[in-house]
Amino acid sequence: MYSLEFNTVLMLLIGYLFGSIPVGYLYCKAHGVNIFEIGSGNPGSTNVGRILGKKHGRIVFALDIIKTLIPILIAHIVLIRLNIARNGVGFTSAIINSFTVNFEVLHTGTLRDPIVIFITGLGAILGHNFPFTTRFRGGKGITCTVAVVAYFNVIFAILLYLIHKVIGKVTGYVSLASILALIIMFLASLIFTIFKIYPFNFTHAYMVLPEIFIMMLLGIFRHKENIERLEKGTENKLK
Repeated sequence: MYSLEFNTVLMLLIGYLFGSIPVGYLYCKAHGVNIFEIGSGNPGSTNVGRILGKKHGRIVFALDIIKTLIPILIAHIVLIRLNIARNGVGFTSAIINSFTVNFEVLHTGTLRDPIVIFITGLGAILGHNFPFTTRFRGGKGITCTVAVVAYFNVIFAILLYLIHKVIGKVTGYVSLASILALIIMFLASLIFTIFKIYPFNFTHAYMVLPEIFIMMLLGIFRHKENIERLEKGTENKLK
């Protein structure tokens, strides 16, 4: 029987492999543009939107979300299949039932699967930020982070997205909005866990906080050059 540790490492790897798909780079290449050599040189949706137009930026945004959710769905199916199978449910039924018991499993506190799901998402973020497919030249992982949070709780993800938009609109800096949204994400998760507020009201909620903290640190680290430009007053503003 596979252990939690084995599943965790396996799903981290699967997440990384999917995250390493350079959708921004490939999309721009299909439009005759090397995204690494234009604009900020970042293959994320923000730079793509600036270079090719907002519509194209939205498409890359959606593709980045999809490539993050696929390994998470795989982790979900595998883990729920294993847990249901222990109770004598067949393979086909386990796959079908996995989509109907997701939130029950996540919030009853009877399983530690949320940890593996978060780690799978973390793998996708790492793959997006440091993809082996483009010699570790990747994005900043903000869209992938939103996707991970959205899988866990859509409302929380939408609120973070709106906060990001408002801060960006008020300050004119996408980078600053991303950094502050990441910090708010972790602080809100911490508060929700302490006071057992939905969706962090399950038994093992505190065990996902390290993963969320790492997600925050990764995002901030990837914005180190933006932070330097913000300090110098040379950061690009929203158009």
